[in-house]
Amino acid sequence: MNNRKSIMSVFGNELKIVVGDHSILLTVVIAPLLYAFFLGSIYLNKDIDQIRFAVVDYDNSKTSRMLTRLLSASQKIEMAGYLEGYGDGVKKLMDLELEGFLVFTDGFEKELMKMEGANLNLYLNTTRFLPSNDLNMAVNKVMLTVGSGIRLKYYEVNGINPRRAMQLINPLLAEVKPIYNTTNSYGGFLLPGLFFLILQQTLLIGLGESVSRDNEKGLLKSYLNNSPFGILNYIFGKTGYYIFLYLAYLVIFTAVIFPFFGLPVAGSVVSIFVVGTTFLITVMLLTMLIGTFIKSQVRMMEILAFTSYPFFLLSGYSWPISAMPQPLQWLATIIPTTPMMEAMKRLYVMGGTWNDVTHQFQHLIILMLLTFVLLTWRLDFVKRRLAGVEVGCG
Repeated sequence: MNNRKSIMSVFGNELKIVVGDHSILLTVVIAPLLYAFFLGSIYLNKDIDQIRFAVVDYDNSKTSRMLTRLLSASQKIEMAGYLEGYGDGVKKLMDLELEGFLVFTDGFEKELMKMEGANLNLYLNTTRFLPSNDLNMAVNKVMLTVGSGIRLKYYEVNGINPRRAMQLINPLLAEVKPIYNTTNSYGGFLLPGLFFLILQQTLLIGLGESVSRDNEKGLLKSYLNNSPFGILNYIFGKTGYYIFLYLAYLVIFTAVIFPFFGLPVAGSVVSIFVVGTTFLITVMLLTMLIGTFIKSQVRMMEILAFTSYPFFLLSGYSWPISAMPQPLQWLATIIPTTPMMEAMKRLYVMGGTWNDVTHQFQHLIILMLLTFVLLTWRLDFVKRRLAGVEVGCG
């Protein structure tokens, strides 16, 4: 009973700290939902349409004009018109007025009709890889379609029946069928990972500030010495508030924010919450461990604020871990973001079941237990140091 009272006392004090400290209040109560809707709105459309494009037509033939009209009809392309020449196109690329332009060389139609192979020069602003990649795919799709039509007509004129002509045109036809993120959109790829990064970082910073505040104001001694189980009471009481709060966020993200932005929740909801809860507890324990080493709330915020990009990049979400240098691969295995991102990608996007995320769950359990042991050892060290026992430097 006394232990329960001690835990509830720490829990109640934490609630008072959150309400009374504007920095922590903004971080853990306001920021998660605000950031989710604000950053999510940037990628609300998820895909890029109407990319500005132009044509340099040195051939000025019926075929080049027909191809230009087909390009204009593409959903991805906003045709800006004809350019005076190659130099004009380069200048407009440099001025960012265009994302790309196409050059029809002189004699293009004649070479095409003789089936000798005609060259098209496509110039793209590859400093912005998403628009340039979409533009490249859109232009090539039009050119391949028209090229197939020209070859079909050529074979038919030479007495080959249409079915045989189609086989000659496409002897090996690959039919691409995306299974996940079927529109191949950047927003559909990025947003799930971004949302969980928001949950992680606000939890890290908010709880981290609270623990550092206790350290800074000398409150750790009273918390750790209020009972024989002071260390466990402090851990359970401190994290209790955030467990309830962030599980509520997990429900809101899954039931409201993901559907609002048109993102799938295709897998097992039970698995999502089991893995999600384990992840949140692991992050809390890690945050408390870090907080015991830092005696300044402001310094804690400064340190943890710079972990967003490293954690995200190391997680393997945007770049394969296997392609990273070996030391970074080792580092990636000890941060909870790595198994969490992989598990949530499988559950939310790929429609996975519990069997598909058991490895990631086991990874999180190992990290959680290891962090718990380190945290209890560290708090015991701090408790003895604060009690005046000579244990060396803290």
